[in-house]
Amino acid sequence: MMAISLDDNNPDDYNNVKKYLVGIRIWSWTAIGITSIIIIISIFILAWTLRSMSILHPSPDVIYPPFLIPGSIFGIIVGAAVITLYAITIFGINKRKKFSVKLIKVLLVLAMLSFPIGTIIGALLLRRINNPIVKLY
Repeated sequence: MMAISLDDNNPDDYNNVKKYLVGIRIWSWTAIGITSIIIIISIFILAWTLRSMSILHPSPDVIYPPFLIPGSIFGIIVGAAVITLYAITIFGINKRKKFSVKLIKVLLVLAMLSFPIGTIIGALLLRRINNPIVKLY
């Protein structure tokens, strides 16, 4: 029995795999966009907090939430890491690298933790990435 591979230049298999991967690419670009918005918001919160702390004089009447500065910095760092991981995934899928399948599985499992939208999207896209024809890609 002959092994099936996409290296035989069968356009039907290649096009079917491309159709399966469109949803994963769209989700990756969407995640990059959402994370970029979160980074921008974190930068604005950090700048606003630092500006208001420098304008107002310390007094017992003014309460500064202690979590705004570390939370904003944490949001910027985590956001940059998430954008980098999704960009690596898109690059790996486009270049047909083997690491991209494992990386997208990890990112989809992490996306499933955000209930309920991430759970639905993660489950649907995990089903697509686990399809036997995609494993040949």
